[in-house]
Amino acid sequence: MAVMSEGVRESSISKKAPHPADRVQPAHTEPMARDVVRFLGGPMGRFARIGRARWWTPLRVLISVAWVFLAFGVLSKANCAGGARTADGVIGLNWAGNRQYTSFCYNDITPLYGGRGLDQPGFVYAYSWVEGDLTRYMEYPVLAGLFQGVMGWIARNTYGLVDSFLPGAGWYFYLTAFVLSIMWICTIRMVAELAGNRIWDTVLVAASPLVIVHAFTNWDIPSIMFLVAALLLARNKRFLWAGVMIGAGTAFKMWPLFVLGAYLVVAIRKRNFVPFFKMLFTSVATWLVINVPVMLSYPQAWAEFTRLNSERSWEWTTIYAVISRMTGWSGFDSDAGTPEILNAVTLVLFAAACLGILILGLKAPRTPRVAELLFLIVAFFLLFNKVWSPQYSLWLVIPAMLALPYWRLLFSWMTVDMMVWPILMWHMLGSDNNGLPGEVLNLVVLVRDGFIVAMIVLVITQILGNIPDKVAAAHHGHDPLLTSPNEWVQKD
Repeated sequence: MAVMSEGVRESSISKKAPHPADRVQPAHTEPMARDVVRFLGGPMGRFARIGRARWWTPLRVLISVAWVFLAFGVLSKANCAGGARTADGVIGLNWAGNRQYTSFCYNDITPLYGGRGLDQPGFVYAYSWVEGDLTRYMEYPVLAGLFQGVMGWIARNTYGLVDSFLPGAGWYFYLTAFVLSIMWICTIRMVAELAGNRIWDTVLVAASPLVIVHAFTNWDIPSIMFLVAALLLARNKRFLWAGVMIGAGTAFKMWPLFVLGAYLVVAIRKRNFVPFFKMLFTSVATWLVINVPVMLSYPQAWAEFTRLNSERSWEWTTIYAVISRMTGWSGFDSDAGTPEILNAVTLVLFAAACLGILILGLKAPRTPRVAELLFLIVAFFLLFNKVWSPQYSLWLVIPAMLALPYWRLLFSWMTVDMMVWPILMWHMLGSDNNGLPGEVLNLVVLVRDGFIVAMIVLVITQILGNIPDKVAAAHHGHDPLLTSPNEWVQKD
């Protein structure tokens, strides 16, 4: 299948509507999928009538797989949502015996129900508590805090349905997991559309091992959903609404803002800045509409997110933590009283990476695909940031699948990345409780980072045209995140 160059004129191409027969069959292209498909009955034959299934369409299969893995995700956290009856007859949360570590079920959702006042009436950003000589507030961005507050209100007002066998925090967890699951299914639906003729690559998302351990570790799914919605709206030329989704995603967690960097590179390459500025304008406006009311009414609470992130130390699974554990050097440790050093290092490294991505995007022989640029930005952010909460790896799954759909490589990375979680939990038990030594955690973190670096190298090589771009080839040379199916074209 010929790949269209940027210089091909419109008159030299023929319009061709997308057809199920163009769908890439992983049983023929992916060794990892081939064995599974053979077990299920074998691949499609040459004369199979693809696209005529009455019920088990690819989308329904993907959604079914996603529900199964979400169920695994709930089960992986269930041991932390259970309770035990206290002397006064009330069922309270039961984390006896360090079960949050020994069963790897720790999640932020369950303990923050009481820890952030979500179990009490009142506005979430009006709640405060004292730690030492510091007054603390909800530390999440505004939309994330409001989401937690709404779920807390629902949990409080429906707890009577389950108070005989579940603690309040457990009920809050299951309600939150249910809503997050619906959001994830919506995300799968949109990803399947963005995947175009490679719809089956969405299996890499729906069946990701990271979904099992991190779908419900924190509140990351909504930000992913907003980002994917923005990609789909931009693909459909609804740039103002795409910006709204970017702004809402950034109000939930900061990282969806990075997609604007990808679109900026494309805008410069194509000398068409109108779509970019439309998205930029509505994303900023949306962020302000969400943030300003809380900023004005609860300024200290609103600033808690910035304060905490500027003063906190490195997180356990960052490269800075590995260096500290391996060498004993505390130069990167904000707890040593020098957060400015670590903040400056992370900022300079990430800024340099973004500059490098911009130069690469402008010098490449073809316009890089949006997914390739987004993957590089998010991957470098994770590698260089001082905070890599293990659930952040979920951010990278969809950009990686859309940028580099090599099944064996991506499943290998996600499996190793999944193993970071139980090893971290076991390490956090401490040596007094027979926890794993730091050397084991260092090893799995370095292997995970090695996989991501390898993926970065492959994406850069792909952008430079030194290896085939399987996604572009499946879409007649086009970027499926920039052109809708009716715009896909093929050389005569």
